Amino acid sequence: TAAAQAETGAVDALCATPGPDTLAAARTASAALVAAFGEVELYRFGPAREDNRVERLFFWPDRRGRAFRQGRGVLAQEDETATSPETLTIKSVALQGLPALEFALFGTGSETLAETAGFRCRYAASIARLITAVATAIEAEWRGPFAELMTTAGPDNPAYRSDGEAFQDFLQAAAEQLELIGDHKIRAVIGETPDDARPRLAPFWRADATVAAIIANLEGIDALLTEDVAALLGAEAVMVASARNELGRAQDMLRPLAGDPRGFEAVAGDPQAHRRLVAARYAIDGARGIFAERMPAALGLISGFNSMDGD
Repeated sequence: TAAAQAETGAVDALCATPGPDTLAAARTASAALVAAFGEVELYRFGPAREDNRVERLFFWPDRRGRAFRQGRGVLAQEDETATSPETLTIKSVALQGLPALEFALFGTGSETLAETAGFRCRYAASIARLITAVATAIEAEWRGPFAELMTTAGPDNPAYRSDGEAFQDFLQAAAEQLELIGDHKIRAVIGETPDDARPRLAPFWRADATVAAIIANLEGIDALLTEDVAALLGAEAVMVASARNELGRAQDMLRPLAGDPRGFEAVAGDPQAHRRLVAARYAIDGARGIFAERMPAALGLISGFNSMDGD
């Protein structure tokens, strides 16, 4: 929420005073927002499921390129209803959220933002405000009624009949996020060989924030592995260290790629970088097995519905 507010301020400043410096500041704040979202992206349950909030923040995978086509159409037509959060919110989710904001700030023609405060800037400001509103709503529910639901499990609770059910939502969220990273953000993007790479399938490739966003995803999952989780696991507490080791190995493979000046398109097709991405994927798969299978089994939990399956 704080990162979205900062980005809104940066885009407002760009629209008020177009120039290279204000454009750079808006893009920098956008990168910070992507990283902040990356750390909490795994929390797709609870408040994030209401009112299509997940899709309104992050419409991805976008296999049909809807965000690009629809965003390009809005910019070409200069549809003023997209410049107000109140009317943008009822439009396609492909026109909202972080991918849409990336297209506005980094897509073809975005260099004009440094020259004039036109429609494109007003559209970007509207997206940023809507992201802030969605994030604020999710945060408020996590701090209020949903937190109450998770911490008062029992026969009269409409969502959680036991503490185990509540805790399993966290394990499942981590496992599903690792599946999304390994299978969709890496495997489907880089292919079997560097020549098979399709970097434009990756999220945030225009902003060269793909790898940084994945690292933020892994950091968010690592944050779940507290001493309390180790205590719950008892004799199986070594699983916490094992999971952290796998997550750490993945991040170690990825960090050199996050700062590569060539950009993600070039990185995805580079043989050495490809090997790093493959190694990261193997470590991610290892961590996923711990969250999806070993931890639930050790705690006597049964694997539940995978929200990544189907619609």
